[in-house]
Amino acid sequence: MRALYLISGTDGAKIDATRARLRARAEREAGVDALTVFEPGDGRSMPDHEALLAELPALSLTQARRYLLADGVEKWRDKQLEAVAAAVGELPPDLTLVLIARAKAPPKLLKAVKAAGGEVHHFEAPKARELPRTLVADAQALGFRLDPQAARMLVERMGANPVRLRNELERLALWAGPGGEVGVADLEEMITDTSEAAVWSLSDALLEGDEAAAQRLAEQLIAQGENVTGLVYGLASRLRSACTAAAMLAEGMPPKQVESSLKMHPYAAKQLVGRVRDADLDDLRRATESLAELELWCRGGADYGDPLAFTLAIRQMAGA
Repeated sequence: MRALYLISGTDGAKIDATRARLRARAEREAGVDALTVFEPGDGRSMPDHEALLAELPALSLTQARRYLLADGVEKWRDKQLEAVAAAVGELPPDLTLVLIARAKAPPKLLKAVKAAGGEVHHFEAPKARELPRTLVADAQALGFRLDPQAARMLVERMGANPVRLRNELERLALWAGPGGEVGVADLEEMITDTSEAAVWSLSDALLEGDEAAAQRLAEQLIAQGENVTGLVYGLASRLRSACTAAAMLAEGMPPKQVESSLKMHPYAAKQLVGRVRDADLDDLRRATESLAELELWCRGGADYGDPLAFTLAIRQMAGA
């Protein structure tokens, strides 16, 4: 291994996989205590750069090589970046230092790593339209075949978070086994993410104007610690699609044509069109506006907390 690495990008799954490989190699070559990690925690929003700098020159009497990893370096300010950038050019020979930026690498750090002969890796998360194809390729690398329609369904159901999708792929790999195959019918039975299922059920209750069910599901999601901003994102996508479908139906477009025009998995599109065939378009639009107001509140537009704002918005969206 080289003495210095800089890993950056928005693809959290690949970054986490790289970090896991580093830990495995460090433990394999130098024991379970060979890797020292510096990351946000204990009230800190960034890795402790002073503790990292203090550890760089340390010597070990029991290990042939030491490994240090700082995760979250994109949050360092200029003064902290300058201190670390100055240190990476004079690393001791028994050390491997890995710096991780969960975004674009800070220019000062990138320049210093390159000048010191370090290795730079950048992992950019695929665009949403590229995710199904990426999942198919990743599944092949894991030893099983993922049907392209099933890949699209995964993205539709679970969102575009690379880490969540990677975790689901690994679970599917265990289920399918080497050389196995996963199709749409399999996913219908296997996707068991309770949070995702609850969000879909909540959106269905909103589309049907079922205030009691919507309120119960909203309270369930809040009670299990779900982030309100993430819930807004999931609901907004479904409500926008519902408004689009309802508007097309109101204009006289045949349901089959509406289904094919939606950028969704065919099964999900069919289910959605069926739910909005008798829905009031104005009610759907008002619900979407309420959700937009909720997003504004979650960005500091209200004096009360996100959970209460979420509860009030759900009641309003359901017609209360």
